[in-house]
Amino acid sequence: MLKAGIVNPFLESAYTFLKKELNMEVTRGQIRLEPSKATSGEVNVAIGVTGDAEGTVAYCMSERTAKSIASGLLGEPVPVFNDLAESAIAEMGNIITGHAAAGLEEHGYVCKLSPPIIITGKGVVISTLDIQRLVIPLELPLGYLEICVALRYDPRR
Repeated sequence: MLKAGIVNPFLESAYTFLKKELNMEVTRGQIRLEPSKATSGEVNVAIGVTGDAEGTVAYCMSERTAKSIASGLLGEPVPVFNDLAESAIAEMGNIITGHAAAGLEEHGYVCKLSPPIIITGKGVVISTLDIQRLVIPLELPLGYLEICVALRYDPRR
């Protein structure tokens, strides 16, 4: 079962990161449950979560948005989504998820995170098996970013 206490730290962490590191305002779209396994983005950062809450968190965006975010993080233009841009986007996912994990601990959930994985290609399938994804769309001045939270809380833990 997905609880608000599990999802809110990801939203708060993303807002804080994007405001602080990229100096941009973020508008949240309509949150939705999505059974689809296909991602909406061309560039996706996936991070595994284990512990009291387990599953996967993915950050999905267009290549254009990924290049713009990487450019802001690196402080230089990123005309091509190369290894350096990939590293910047992976680190963004790592930082947001790391801060969210700290927020989860405040709610009593202890979590361990896997290193980020970058998956590129439109409509890529990231299976979360039987865990539905809660999709949190964020509108940025430079494009869209979707946070897909597919976590399950085990009340026995």
